[in-house]
Order: sequence, then structure tokens, then C-alpha cells
Amino acid sequence: MKRSALIIVLAIISVFGMELFSGDPELSTKQTDPKMISEGNNIFMMKAYKVLAEEEKNIFISPYSISSALAMTFAGSVGNTEKEMAKALEFSGNNKNFHENFGKVTQSINDLSSKGDMVLSIANSLWLAEGYKFTDEFLSINKTCYKTEMTNLNFAESEKARTTINDWVAKQTKDKIKDLIPKNILDALTKLVLTNAVYFKAEWAEQFKKHNTAESDFYAFGKNPVKAEMMKLKHHFNYMENDDIQFVELPYKGGDASMFVLLPKKKDGLKSVEKKLTFENIKRYTDSMKRTEVELHFPKYKITLSYELRELMKKLGMEDAFTGSANFSKMDEKNKLYISAIIHKTFIAVDEEGTEAAAATAVVMRMKSMPPSSDPIIFKADHPFFYYIQEKTTGTILFAGRLMDPSNK
Repeated sequence: MKRSALIIVLAIISVFGMELFSGDPELSTKQTDPKMISEGNNIFMMKAYKVLAEEEKNIFISPYSISSALAMTFAGSVGNTEKEMAKALEFSGNNKNFHENFGKVTQSINDLSSKGDMVLSIANSLWLAEGYKFTDEFLSINKTCYKTEMTNLNFAESEKARTTINDWVAKQTKDKIKDLIPKNILDALTKLVLTNAVYFKAEWAEQFKKHNTAESDFYAFGKNPVKAEMMKLKHHFNYMENDDIQFVELPYKGGDASMFVLLPKKKDGLKSVEKKLTFENIKRYTDSMKRTEVELHFPKYKITLSYELRELMKKLGMEDAFTGSANFSKMDEKNKLYISAIIHKTFIAVDEEGTEAAAATAVVMRMKSMPPSSDPIIFKADHPFFYYIQEKTTGTILFAGRLMDPSNK
């Protein structure tokens, strides 16, 4: 049977300078562990989502993809740039211990594929400007902790370089993410591109039957009915509810990953729920889930989205990295680099078999210039909802978003 897929890619294009791990003493000495890496990523997901939720539109991001690429970049930061990145991204410390544990989380996620229930892989790569000197320490951290491939490119030949990187991204995402880096992003001032690709392919543990799928109304933005293909399944799921929301876990085959869906009880209630939503709330909801018979109505949808994330990261407090005050002197010791763009491109398709999704992010840097009941619970996702996909071994949230309008491709 055909499996559905979930894919994520992150590419960072950067120019750096640095003296490795000589930045803020607290960040350079603070110890961490893999659990802290996953928790930090999940908190960052909620922060980033709430900023994006200020605009009324569909959302789909990969917090782990963004965190991974920026963690590789973080290794090159110093001073206030380092502090701002740590705060915005919920990173615990810029030292070898932190980067080794980030690598351990990635490796634990990659190891799940060996069980054969799903395909889940994360790949990293550095694209280095020919003739530009980076510190051995920076390259070593990326190679040993993030298992990056390293390739030299002539960025002055911008189209050739762009094609090379985009081809790598397309290959890693099984052609779900194409043309990640648009034209006029790379030029002779580009000195480094960091790319991260996450690919996930899995079936639902309990699949929907296609003959139960029927066209129905979905109240887009909580008010405007649009036509959507609504899938239907009666099964026992982990579930909880309170006065405001219903919350259900939809596991994938093998039990190593699940989609969690938070549905407001009011058709136009997502905005109100979002204002009060925190990652601590999500953890409490998850802890109070009970095995419950649920009649699930869930839309099929396919969406592609693109983001430029500089403004998002600035709102989270990461400002210096995009200006002439940027300090990435742990990369090349000359401190001539800043982030000129962060491009994030995503794709998700949900159907009877499972989920297929992809995401890509490019950070461009240039030179400075749940109750019990005898009857099944009805969970009818016919209006906007928040959802995320979580890998269970480490607890890392790989993808998160909201569906406002399934007819908006």
C-alpha cells in the first residue's frame, strides 16, 4: 500500500566570522541534555506559531527544521548576537555540549527509520564559498555534531550555485520542495549556505476508508462555508476535552509519531483559543488524555506555503543577526557576516492513508553592507483548528500549523 509522506527542508545561506566558543561565558559553560533540546524546540514552536497567527491565514512550519539550521549558525555567534539567538530559539548554551546533544536528538530521530514503520531522515549540508576561510572549530562542530556534508561553491556564479543547492534540497525531499532559493538571493557576497532537510513518510495507524469520504462544508476562517472532502473514521483514540476545546491524537503506524489536533468547540473559536494557548497547556492536555471512542470527521487538504522569517525572528528578539551589528566572529574571525534572509518553504497533504508534508528554510547571510461516555465522541473538524506532528522517542515537534481554509492550496 502506498505510504504518505511528511517532508521538511531547511537551508541557511550565510557569511560568517568567529573565534569558536569565546562568546558569553554563561552560554559557553551552561550544560544541557537531549531532553532540553527537544523542549526548547517545542517552546520555540509555540512562540513562532503565535507570531504567525497574528495574520488570518493557513500556517504550516517545521520548527525543528528552522531550529536545526539556526543551531548550525548559532555555533558561529558571539556576544549580543549569541544571546539574542539563544533567547529567541530557546537554546540553552553555545558550547560543544549543546551542539553534541542537538546532534544526538537528530540521530535518535534518524534511527527510527530502521524499525521499518516509517521513513524519517534529517540531513545537513554546508555550502562554502570557494577561497573563503572559516575556522577549523566551526567546521568541526558542524561536521561532528550535525553530520554536515561540505561543498565548495563559487557564489559569483549565482545561478549555478543556486541550482546546485536547490537540486540537493529537491533530492532530500523527494522533489516535494523545489526552487527553495529563489533568484537574486545569492551573489558574490554570499559566503556560506547551511541546509537542513527533514523527510517523513508514514501511514496512519488506523486508516480512513475512502468510501466514507464525502464532500461537506468547512467553515473557513470560522464563518465562510467552503466545500471540502471530509474523511470519517470511528475508532478509539487518546482524547480529552474541556469547555473550550477538543484534543485528539492520531497516531501513525508503528507508534513513533502522531498528529495532535486541537479543535475549538466554537466554529469561530480558534483566535480566542490561540491567545491563551501555551506549550505548558498542550502538555497538560496531553497528560489528561484517555482512550476514548471517537467518531472523527477530518478534512483532506493539500497546502504549499512560503515564508521569509526575518521579521518573525526579530519579533522573538533576534535582531542583531540581521544588521551590521551582527557578531558571527566564531566562523571566520573577521566578523564580516550577517543574515540577509531566512526562507522557509513548506508542503503538507493529508488524506485517507496518512500525511505528506515538506518544508524548507533558507537563511541568507551576506557581508555587512478531554470525558467518558457509552456513545462515541463526535470530533468534527469542519472549522479552523491547530495541529502538530510529534516524534515520540525524543518528544520533538517536527511540524506545526493551523488549517483555516482547506480550499486554499
